[in-house]
Amino acid sequence: MAETSSNSLLVEALYEHLQATIQLAKVALELEWTVFTRFTVGAIVATLLSTIYLVLTLRNSRRPLVIWEKLNKPLIKIFRPKIFAFLLGNMNPYSRSIDMRISTFSRGFCTGLMRDRQRNRNPFKSIHATALATFAETVGELGLLSCLKDDKDEISLISLDLQFKKKARGLLTASTDFQLLEDDKEVEMNVVIKDGTLDTVAIANLLWVIENDTKKQK
Repeated sequence: MAETSSNSLLVEALYEHLQATIQLAKVALELEWTVFTRFTVGAIVATLLSTIYLVLTLRNSRRPLVIWEKLNKPLIKIFRPKIFAFLLGNMNPYSRSIDMRISTFSRGFCTGLMRDRQRNRNPFKSIHATALATFAETVGELGLLSCLKDDKDEISLISLDLQFKKKARGLLTASTDFQLLEDDKEVEMNVVIKDGTLDTVAIANLLWVIENDTKKQK
């Protein structure tokens, strides 16, 4: 009888200990979830406010490389291509006519991606030549603007020669890589457009003129 009572007390003690452990685990999880939730909400709000601030302060900037570098911040960097595309649309409104994103950008080097959309296609179910020209011009323009040292320098496109190698379909990549010499007033560059199989779709030869706005006014 005494042994049965002892076993009953042991079972009861183990049950109470198990309940206490479960309750403690619940409290710990609730506390951890509260901390995690607050941290997550705080990070989202901070990112949103930082993004709004950057968009407002950079929306009229004429230095795209500065914009790109300022968007290289934690969390904001994830959305950098979309935010940059929005800001690029303010600087070059016609770039909104194609669905493009900049993927890599540094001084004299620029790479962009363009998606194959129905609105950019020709009757032969491939990407229209004007969309390719706009894509190449935009990437080349960004590459050149990143090399300008004087904010009053302006560039004008005076020639664009587009050589087609194959029909453009699917996701396209355009890239340019060049160096700007200090005394250059006319700049010639190539922008190579490739498809998803890395086949060259088109090569654009662009000729730009660099003019200083101060000198033009004189």
